[in-house]
Amino acid sequence: MNAFRPSQAYDPALDIRLGEGWAAPGWVRPLLDASPPNSAAWLVVMPRRAGKTWLARGIAHARPPGTTTLVDLRAATPAIRAARFPWLTDPAAELPVRAGGLLIVDEPALAAGGLEAAGLAECLDRVHRAGGTAVVLATPAEHDLLIAHLGPDGPKDVRSAPPLDAVEQARMAARAPDWAPALIHWLGEHEPAWLHTPFLLELALRSAEERPGRLDDPAALLRAAAEEALGGHHVYIEQWFHNGLAPEHRARLRAGRWRDAGLTGPAAELPPDGLTERLRLAQDPVLAHHLPEVLRIHHISDLHHGGSMRKNVDVKDKAPGALAIATKTGAGSPMDSYLQHVRQLAEHGRAPHLVVVTGDVVDRPLDENGEQALVWLRALEQLLADHRDLPAGTPRVLLVGGNHDVSWNLVRDPSPQARHQWFADTFRDYPHPDLHEADPGARRLYITFPEVGLRFALLGTAESGGEDRGVPDPEPGRAPTVSPDRSEPEHSEPEHPQPEHPASGQPLPEPDHLDPGLVARGVLDRLAAETGYVTVAALHHPPSPVPTVEVAPYSGIVNAGQVKRALSAAETALVLHGHTHLAFAAAERILGLDPPWTMRIAGAPALATSETEERNGYNELFVAREGGAHAFALRTVRLDGGTWTASEPPYGFRPGAARERTVRELCQDRWAPGRAAGPEDDS
Repeated sequence: MNAFRPSQAYDPALDIRLGEGWAAPGWVRPLLDASPPNSAAWLVVMPRRAGKTWLARGIAHARPPGTTTLVDLRAATPAIRAARFPWLTDPAAELPVRAGGLLIVDEPALAAGGLEAAGLAECLDRVHRAGGTAVVLATPAEHDLLIAHLGPDGPKDVRSAPPLDAVEQARMAARAPDWAPALIHWLGEHEPAWLHTPFLLELALRSAEERPGRLDDPAALLRAAAEEALGGHHVYIEQWFHNGLAPEHRARLRAGRWRDAGLTGPAAELPPDGLTERLRLAQDPVLAHHLPEVLRIHHISDLHHGGSMRKNVDVKDKAPGALAIATKTGAGSPMDSYLQHVRQLAEHGRAPHLVVVTGDVVDRPLDENGEQALVWLRALEQLLADHRDLPAGTPRVLLVGGNHDVSWNLVRDPSPQARHQWFADTFRDYPHPDLHEADPGARRLYITFPEVGLRFALLGTAESGGEDRGVPDPEPGRAPTVSPDRSEPEHSEPEHPQPEHPASGQPLPEPDHLDPGLVARGVLDRLAAETGYVTVAALHHPPSPVPTVEVAPYSGIVNAGQVKRALSAAETALVLHGHTHLAFAAAERILGLDPPWTMRIAGAPALATSETEERNGYNELFVAREGGAHAFALRTVRLDGGTWTASEPPYGFRPGAARERTVRELCQDRWAPGRAAGPEDDS
């Protein structure tokens, strides 16, 4: 038989708080002694699964026989209450306790279909006036309903259970003395929230008891314990989060996650209240798996390593002293400034967990530019924050190539994919769309993060970058030549690099090549929704026009309609793109899809290049998960006067929902991630 069994019936021999021969904890003493409260009753507030019933039965067991009445109302219908507990509603009925006696009300069921808070308070007051003492063990939701009816002295009589002390921990560890003390010691140092309640500690020890070979991996044991609590007969979240908390408590817990992620403005409107802090609700380790830390993602684009960078400081005087002054004031490019910005975010615990780069990683595909980009990306990787749901070895930087990442001098190579080989070789350590593979079915498409329930569709839109229109060969019969370094020639217009004619070696004129954005049909055919995942797509070219005017061939995606239809049908929540050097967000819904689906599109400003009229910057994406559902918030962060400044408020939305929501709205039950999207989102 197992030594540890969470959710078992009360057994005095296993009671680590009020067991036989043990001194009662100080916070329980007034209840055990039936000391008179300041108001009508003592109110002990504990979340569900925190040991309320065991505490009630422990107090009753420890008191002299015949002096205590224990009432459990959780399953009592109105008819049963009227028959068995007439004193609850009938002022003329005889009370169950006399002077000096103790009435314990466990599970008062103060909710729809249950007892009215005002009626219970009146009954408690009659007990108090008769010389008896009443103790109500209530959930946080029941506390909020009852406390207003206990008068001005009610808050003085509120009690809550502290975390288990060392003696209580040792009593439970004594059931498995060979290994339990060591695990409990580890919990105290690394995961003390598992020591907050008897249920949680017993659940952790039960997980270890069933997996003795994994005692050397406590983190895995705790994940298994949390999964057991979330499923099976414990129904922890249903009881603890949905039934035991009031809507306002749930909203404050969600707001705390957004606030911890860095969205301090809107989330600060719902600060934690005294009760949620007193009960340490936000620290619950099972809740941390159901409502985990918000995932922070930086969407950066158009890095153009090796190209023209905007300068942080206008250094006109090149003398050594002047350069020294410039260094002290932040000389360099926005690329340098961004790394410093992420370092500062890391110092405050708010560095991104993931980075998505949507193209034009380099200005031209030259080896020196590639090496510069790799050094920068590796430095960025070292600054990224850890996340419970991103195991070791998880890719943290995702790339898609842009038109500047294509080897234009290879557009006439017999293999259409040759133009993408340099990018694939240079950035082989990072997930990318594998445009060097001729077969679209062999390319990477979805990069999944299973614990987050998130996946990225990496779409290469520079498939036909630099496509040759076909011009007469000035020297027919001469074999084509291919530059061994796969670099493109010098060109005067950075956005439209010109390839050399393979025979003459002369630059082809601008009209003789195409630079379309497109997604291969074979890739679109692979897009599909997947149960358990929310999808974000990353590509370089914009799938929809942005509010700027550019007179140029193929500045967008030539099969954009097909791309958007396929992405919407695959229930893609958000499309991230670059290319335009412009921050822009939109929402689009293709009619005729069942169910209806609204897809968001977000373009990022160029991170550092000077080839833009807009301030440099990036997009910051926040992904909140609640169980298996998600909510997003998106904002742009721009470099302004040497400071990275975020736009407020962010756009908030749930995948597929028709309307955007404020972060405060996303904290409410009505629009929280766990509720299915529907027509009411338009209200």
